[in-house]
Amino acid sequence: MTSQLSRHTLLLLISNLGGAALSFALAALLGRGLGAAAFGIYAVALAWVYPLSLAVEFGIGTLITRDLAAEGSPQTEAALMRGAAILRLAIGLPAMLLLIAGAPLLSADRLVVAGIQISAPLAIIVPFVSVFSAIFRARGVMWPIPALNIGMLAVQVVLTVAILLAGGGVREALAVNLLTSAGQLAVAWWIYRRRFYRPAPVQKTALHRMLRRAWPFALAGLLAAVQLRLGIILLEQLSTTADAGYFSAGQRFVEAARLLPMAFYGALLPALAALAAQPAELERTFQRALMALAAFGALAAIGFGLLAEPLLILIYGAAFAPGAAALALLGVALAMNVVRGGRTLYWYALGRENYVNRVNAVVCVIQLGVSLWLIPLSGAAGAAWAQLVAELAGLLLLWRVWLGRGAHLRFHQTPVHSGTMSQPWRSMRAAISGPKKKPANSTASCSDSNR
Repeated sequence: MTSQLSRHTLLLLISNLGGAALSFALAALLGRGLGAAAFGIYAVALAWVYPLSLAVEFGIGTLITRDLAAEGSPQTEAALMRGAAILRLAIGLPAMLLLIAGAPLLSADRLVVAGIQISAPLAIIVPFVSVFSAIFRARGVMWPIPALNIGMLAVQVVLTVAILLAGGGVREALAVNLLTSAGQLAVAWWIYRRRFYRPAPVQKTALHRMLRRAWPFALAGLLAAVQLRLGIILLEQLSTTADAGYFSAGQRFVEAARLLPMAFYGALLPALAALAAQPAELERTFQRALMALAAFGALAAIGFGLLAEPLLILIYGAAFAPGAAALALLGVALAMNVVRGGRTLYWYALGRENYVNRVNAVVCVIQLGVSLWLIPLSGAAGAAWAQLVAELAGLLLLWRVWLGRGAHLRFHQTPVHSGTMSQPWRSMRAAISGPKKKPANSTASCSDSNR
């Protein structure tokens, strides 16, 4: 089992690192080939589309992986795929059409409007790709994931070079992005049909139940996407597309740095969940993880603070030097974000997804409010300050429950049982939540009921 987990982790890490390297190369290519303003338009168009694709995704990919890994019969797989396809189309098609029709209301820049309309089909394509990735993960066969991810981006880089050499602009670059994503979906379907498909009778799927079980995962992903893209969207509205380009360039560095903690999170969550009924060992494990995350965050913040301007000039060119202040601030925000991510997994292990989602919603509101204040004054640096303040607030809010008296006792009075995978969180909720009665000395946040 250990060797299998190591092998799977390595393959997924290759996918993440290879994808990040090619995404970084693509961003640098677009920044140099299009300029800061056009690159900002590219970023703004995708900033509207990708959060919508996460809404269409609705956490169903996570649900498929969990359920199919536990009960991998052909009938279960067929039912999950049927339900996912129906929900993708039922949610995604109206969302795509609404985005195309409403694009002129989202921006006064005609190129941004055209970019949003060109990219709108990604709201369906990306969630469909995630269905196949979820099945590959559940089957314990990881090689198609890096192949699809790295292959798609490699083709996109080559085609983007071709259209830039031919004199194409931002619209052609976005069309290439759409074309390669559609090709990725077609190849994923082909791999599944050739290597993984098992004929089975298609059973009726309870779509409302599937949606209800996927909802906490969907909300968490949507809030994360909103927070990630909020700065770019508001910069285009309140400042200039050049400022959006500076901020987006800085975010590329931060996203690359986040690959290491993201890999760590993948191993940390199951470890913490396995120790939920052993509070002392849970605390020891979490404290060691917290120290590692904090050390990484501190190094990243110092590195970006010292090297922000040279990095931007090296990768994007001298025209992006004004984004150095934003990148330095984003490095500090990253330090808080990686620690907050570890804390988030701690609460996930204890079944407190709903509390984490409430904190994430507050973080988005804070980032919005501070952005509305600072972006008109400081442009890209103002957006970075807003993200930093929001990350600090989120970290403090997640720690508030932990610091509440008796919080751990409440969660660990009863051992956690996994229950059946058909109702995976019901028994966990019953075990973790304990009595509904509110302890006299608890805070309001400590007494929130679980799902």
